[in-house]
Amino acid sequence: MKEILREPLFLLILVAIAVILLLLMYQAVARDKKFAINVEKILAGIFLFAISGATGAGVMPFTKLHPAVMAGRETTAPTVVGYIAIYGAFLFILSPRLRSTLKDYLKALFITMSSDPSLALLLFMISFSVLWSDSTDVSLKNGLVILETTVIAIYIGKQYSWQDLYPWWRTVNLFVMLWSLLKTNAGEDGCWNGILGHKNQFSFFMAQTSVLWFLFAFYSPKNRRLAIVFGLLASLAVQKGCSGASKILVIILLGLWFYLSVIKKLPVQWAVVSVILFLIISIGLAIVVINNLEAIIVGGLKKDMTLTGRTEFWPLIIEQINERPLLGYGVAGFWQSWRGLENPAHTIIVVKSQFVPPHSHNGFLDLACDLGWGGLILFMLSFFNNIVKGVVYLTRAQLPEAGLPLFILTYTLMTNLTETGLFGTTSIWFWYIVMSVRLSLDISEKT
Repeated sequence: MKEILREPLFLLILVAIAVILLLLMYQAVARDKKFAINVEKILAGIFLFAISGATGAGVMPFTKLHPAVMAGRETTAPTVVGYIAIYGAFLFILSPRLRSTLKDYLKALFITMSSDPSLALLLFMISFSVLWSDSTDVSLKNGLVILETTVIAIYIGKQYSWQDLYPWWRTVNLFVMLWSLLKTNAGEDGCWNGILGHKNQFSFFMAQTSVLWFLFAFYSPKNRRLAIVFGLLASLAVQKGCSGASKILVIILLGLWFYLSVIKKLPVQWAVVSVILFLIISIGLAIVVINNLEAIIVGGLKKDMTLTGRTEFWPLIIEQINERPLLGYGVAGFWQSWRGLENPAHTIIVVKSQFVPPHSHNGFLDLACDLGWGGLILFMLSFFNNIVKGVVYLTRAQLPEAGLPLFILTYTLMTNLTETGLFGTTSIWFWYIVMSVRLSLDISEKT
């Protein structure tokens, strides 16, 4: 195949066909508004598929479409050219639509940042962390790809309502699940990794998928049977992922929806307190089950006691963060194994097992490593801001869409207690930004 592609004539024919297809798609998008919307959702879905979970889809060609490749130390020039060409083609196809939809982009950005100043300051820190990073090139590249993901998420959040986002979200997750069922990538222990690279991240993502489809089954009687099938398949994937935390997550996320239907009728201030209590109880439940009930975990949930291992190196990470408490080490400036003794994390090691963690196994600590306690505080302020706005939206809109913001917040919190993925080119960060934008716009429109 490679020899055929090296033939100039054959390559020229392929380029000509690609150009013709691009022009035809461009014309169709320019003429048909409904077609343009569908094309935009498909192309945006490809991007979301590529960054699924905390690791991204580990299958070709999506590994080359992940924004992280633009920041990779070993990324080759052809990969960079291909990445720019593909996404450049996407923008060209959508350009007739973007000429109109981008007109209110800055307005949406202003509304979001003014209603969530902590998030605005956090994005400012991401943009300028290169100034205090010891690895300026690494922080510059990684900061830019995070901002790229953020820019796209802002557009999706301002352009589509929750009624549009809900089916799109379910569909992308469905494709991740189906591909993972075909390519289970089971480890030596028999646990599935799917196309997401690690069993824990895979299991978390499948937990999210199962709940999304079970909710759709509950609220959509016409599609109930098929939705239940998809929910059960995702639940099977959760079981095969062998992650005890993901099974607890399913219970928490399902419980959240019944809880929301009750507090929806409460005054806003009491509903906010109720949501915070639910999150605190959920955290406590997760810690108790994962860390203390060994018989249940090892026997029933097939979960090894890895939280204990995490708590052995978390204090070491905190010590390093305290060396640069305000601003941190810059985006992607902490975990740098290739630097040897100059790696800021070279002292992070579990003495008993000699385990060297590749990251904090906690999304909040990883954020603090990059942007210091200052960055983490800004995120938490934004998080609580969105809890309040999420509750306000819950009281004004109809379920299930009304509960999606609080669903995202709960998922973000619970999955980053023992794993990473909060901060970076991940679907977790993507959906957090989408939610922040959508909530800001929804609240501003009704006040």
